[in-house]
Amino acid sequence: MRSATRSFAWCLLLAMACAPAGRAPAVEASWPLSQEALFSQAFAPGFTATPPDGPIALSRIEIGKLGVPSGRIVACDPFVCDRIEAFSRRVPTGKFPLQLAVARLPHDDERVAFARILFADRPAARWEMALRPGQTLEDLKPGYIHGYGVDTGTGAFMDAATQAPYLAATADEAATMRLVDVLNAAPVGTRAWLLRPYGQANVAMFSSGWGDGFYASYFGLDSAGRVVALVTDFGVVEWRAGK
Repeated sequence: MRSATRSFAWCLLLAMACAPAGRAPAVEASWPLSQEALFSQAFAPGFTATPPDGPIALSRIEIGKLGVPSGRIVACDPFVCDRIEAFSRRVPTGKFPLQLAVARLPHDDERVAFARILFADRPAARWEMALRPGQTLEDLKPGYIHGYGVDTGTGAFMDAATQAPYLAATADEAATMRLVDVLNAAPVGTRAWLLRPYGQANVAMFSSGWGDGFYASYFGLDSAGRVVALVTDFGVVEWRAGK
């Protein structure tokens, strides 16, 4: 935490993350889905999962392109990312579509379920948890994940080369409050997003599912082991391991 003003900004975002909205369409799919099936279908048009407590319709929103000059991605809460390292696995460099899969839930609620960087328009043959330096899957207890903590109801993607200029710009509390104001101005308070330029590229920010929590990201790899996507799962739609 940097200051009392920053704390106030967090409170605004937390309030935004709890507001209701939305409505649900009607195409259905079997339940529960495997991780592979869900991550592939979540961004397809007209997809609805049907858990026992009611349908979850997912729609894709294109929010722009993320600049990736270094090939190293940082995923974090954008207002608490001073000490977050980039993932160990490198990705292609360039500009890539940034997409959100928004869930329309029962009781007029709407949430960002998944955020995705699409590096190639090829299917993912498998998904692996994104790890930072020093992390391994072997050190995880059953049911645990590697990920990042969210304290402001907001997640983000940025290239590692953008992190330092972004942090320098948001050290100014007035600049931070301007970001908060834009996010809070979203027509539907539970799902906001923002792309802003910093340094060599830009930063993508978006509402994080139910708000605060701890969220994992996953690399989608094609049959040759090349990265085709990076997805952050905000825990809105449950999935099972395996095919």
